[in-house]
Amino acid sequence: MAMLPVLSRRNTAVNTTVEKKELRFYKEGGKWYADVPQHTQAQNQMVAGADKLLESVAGGGNEVKTVLSSDVKNPDAWQLWLHIVEHDKYGATYSVKAKNRSGFRLAWLCNVAHTVFGGEHPTDIYIHSITNNVISSK
Repeated sequence: MAMLPVLSRRNTAVNTTVEKKELRFYKEGGKWYADVPQHTQAQNQMVAGADKLLESVAGGGNEVKTVLSSDVKNPDAWQLWLHIVEHDKYGATYSVKAKNRSGFRLAWLCNVAHTVFGGEHPTDIYIHSITNNVISSK
């Protein structure tokens, strides 16, 4: 598969390599949020395609737990692969490819990703596992 070009380069001094990190997402009031404690719920809201991606993998549930890696040379088996296509001071847009499916969708990730990935948006994010659950309302 041909890689899409990165329209803006990041600071190469930032190490965005993350291996096998768990990240939880939850749906509340019809909206999806990342569970990143260092940020407010409003900052953690998933929008601009990321919410639709979570809805598609949630299987009707309101919680999605993932195990992910970023910018690794030899990623283990993955279910979703996100590759950066555009980056600016507000966030980054990724193409999202599902394993064994043709086509892709786009999802935007805000700068909360900097906390998750060590200071910058990674070029590649690999989602190794996705577990969906129905959780009780808060």
